[in-house]
Amino acid sequence: MKRGISLLLMFAVCWCATTAIAAEATVSTMWPLFDYRASESADYHSLHLLGPLLKYETKGIETEYALRPLFYRAVDEENVSRTDVLYPVFGHRKDKEFTSFHLIHLLNYDFGKRETGSSNRFYLFPFLFYGEEEQGRYMAFFPFGGTLFNWFGRDRISFTLFPLYGRTERKTTRIDNVLWPFFARITGENESGYKFWPIYGQSSKQGVYRKRFFLWPIFFSESVGLDSDAPMEVRAAWPFYVSKETPETSYRSALWPFFSKTQDHVKDYQVWNAPWPFVRVIKGENHHGLKILPFFADETMDVKRKRWYLWPLYKVDEMQTELIESRRDRILFFLYSDRHETKYETGDSMRRVDLWPLFGYNMTNGVSHLHIFSLIEPFFPGNQSIERLWSPLWRIYQQKWDRQGNSIVSLFWNLYWYEKQSEKVAWELFPFVEYRKESTDSKDVRFLKGLVSYHDRDSGKQLNLFYLPWGFRWNEPL
Repeated sequence: MKRGISLLLMFAVCWCATTAIAAEATVSTMWPLFDYRASESADYHSLHLLGPLLKYETKGIETEYALRPLFYRAVDEENVSRTDVLYPVFGHRKDKEFTSFHLIHLLNYDFGKRETGSSNRFYLFPFLFYGEEEQGRYMAFFPFGGTLFNWFGRDRISFTLFPLYGRTERKTTRIDNVLWPFFARITGENESGYKFWPIYGQSSKQGVYRKRFFLWPIFFSESVGLDSDAPMEVRAAWPFYVSKETPETSYRSALWPFFSKTQDHVKDYQVWNAPWPFVRVIKGENHHGLKILPFFADETMDVKRKRWYLWPLYKVDEMQTELIESRRDRILFFLYSDRHETKYETGDSMRRVDLWPLFGYNMTNGVSHLHIFSLIEPFFPGNQSIERLWSPLWRIYQQKWDRQGNSIVSLFWNLYWYEKQSEKVAWELFPFVEYRKESTDSKDVRFLKGLVSYHDRDSGKQLNLFYLPWGFRWNEPL
């Protein structure tokens, strides 16, 4: 594939009637068939065919291919690669230390060294599981039988003809289930218990916890963390009454979750919900606020402040510390969002504005990017796979610029484009006119891809007609 695209790139460049070459930079266009750009000094080559549909690009050691929206692949000289097929349907990642792929995140393969973040798992959820852990290799075929290590918050899970029989283990606790979730037995070091769900159940571990329920979830009580500095007592006749006590907090609820009171003894504040989620009152020095939805909410929790006006019409989230300051304004959740952040310690700053589906704007450390339209990006901000595979299809206008005055503009995938870098300026409105300025003493203007060309140099001026390489010259220095 790479050889075929390279040949196509060479053919496209050679076939183009006019090529602009200046300071080792090359631009060849025949919109919308192809757009080729290269810079030898930057070791950069880029070819786009049929607007945003096909892409071949090399940047240093990395090569990118794209057939949007079906396929994207990036690979470098060390064979580190990333592949997406109709994202998020299929994805493949390969590094020196691991290989992973997924199919709709239900079929997943991820094996490599733990230090690289690999999970060493293969699964077709929820049917087939295979992996390698410190306990050894495991395999399970749901619902027939098997063993899992370090899944679903348990050290070990074993089952046979689930839900007929299953066993879970966590630390020294073992739970045997028969006809899950109805019958279970709990055993362990100084630990025992049983349950006949939902009628009655109890379990305890000496000096660690005690649990009991009756007609679950109506009546239950729990005493947990008895061997720690933060034991917790929970009592409930749900939904009529629920209480939770720890050394740090006290919680009481009537007709849960509508009416409740929370007392934080450490941070010294109180929260009343009456009824949740419409009315909430917070009282304290660093924690205070009032919420009366859908009309108004203004709550401060230490360094964070949250406000609602005519929920869900307008929301403001703020955070300010000695190290960071951030604010996000939203209208109707994702319809409009404006977020900016400054890190005082490093001096880094960012801003992101989205008005769905019209436009998106990003600024990171003085480099800005504006694009029209923005169909998916507001819902998945920062998702690079969407940016690479989907976004170019609908971004009919893009502009990038920095604080030094450098700028790039593209309209309708380079039907019109403009680039400015320092004193250098280049732009084109296909097929009518092209303009290049390398310096105050070097300018080029072409009409109809070179049918008429005008060149202005310090060595003189020249006019070319009918794509001919020679023309009329004047003002040459003596």
